[in-house]
Amino acid sequence: MTALATSSSVLALCAAGPGNHAAGERLRRALEAVRDWDLLVRDAEWHGLDALLLERARDHAVELPSEAATRLRSRAMQHAHAASVRAAAVTGVLDAFDAARIPVLLLKGAALAHLVYPAPRLRPMRDVDLLVAPQDADRAWTLVRERGFSLFGLHPGAGHHHLHALAAAIDGVTITIEIHTTPLAPAPLVAPLQYADAVSRARSFSYDGREARTLAPEDMLWHVYAHAFVVDSLHSDARLIALADLVLATEAWAAELDWPRLRSRYPRLVRALARIGGVVPWSPRVADRVYSFAPGAADDWRFDVSYGVDGPVRRVWSRLVVHPATVTLWAVDVARRRYLWHGHT
Repeated sequence: MTALATSSSVLALCAAGPGNHAAGERLRRALEAVRDWDLLVRDAEWHGLDALLLERARDHAVELPSEAATRLRSRAMQHAHAASVRAAAVTGVLDAFDAARIPVLLLKGAALAHLVYPAPRLRPMRDVDLLVAPQDADRAWTLVRERGFSLFGLHPGAGHHHLHALAAAIDGVTITIEIHTTPLAPAPLVAPLQYADAVSRARSFSYDGREARTLAPEDMLWHVYAHAFVVDSLHSDARLIALADLVLATEAWAAELDWPRLRSRYPRLVRALARIGGVVPWSPRVADRVYSFAPGAADDWRFDVSYGVDGPVRRVWSRLVVHPATVTLWAVDVARRRYLWHGHT
């Protein structure tokens, strides 16, 4: 196995929860087989899994090389500080929204860090995604600006699913906030999750000691999966933190998930969960519900997960029909967006 393959295997297995004994044993063996620790640490940082890598090494009593351990501990301290600063900043934004009577849902990592991770510091994030009603978007965006946030990055263009990102540097941490009007960018051949549907099934949870709301478990799993593997299905370099989100959330919610609804509403996701089981072994409680693992080369797992492949027939269909159609439709959509963007500048 190459150093790159070893790195990918280790990081994928870090997604498994500490109580998953089968995955834990595979991870312990994989960690002991690492030869290029510099590559592993660099990959872990890029994938947002450096804090989780350190945590899993501690879970399995694997002694790390001193230089790698020092670097990972330093990064873990940075993530802990960032998580604390981020939580305070987001709490202030949520309080401002409450005062202005703007309903809001926290999406992806911002919610999952407090729902399924052992501690928020283990879930680094590049930005915080907030979902509001389309009619509230401009007012919400203005409220965030009034709290000291400034324009960040390029304008996403007309008709985008979120407004221009806003960022603020607080206590040495850059907090970036995106105001979304729909959970996801449109994707070819995929039915969108609309704001009204998401809100009607939303759930409450504790965010740093205050009540907040997020997507229902079934919608959250689809959102995380689709954002990482469907909307970006043309890219093979999705960050593995999304895999950790999927695995930890599925394991945490296995007993409460509405599996019949998940299978009927998001069949592609359920097939993908089965395929993920070949990369990160599921615990028995999850395996009983999703396992019909489709055999295939490990190198193909990203493609299989992106298109919900569960066997050779669907793999051939996806490669010959669905993937080319997706590429074509994406090209048309990009051209349309560029035309609309230039028409408004």
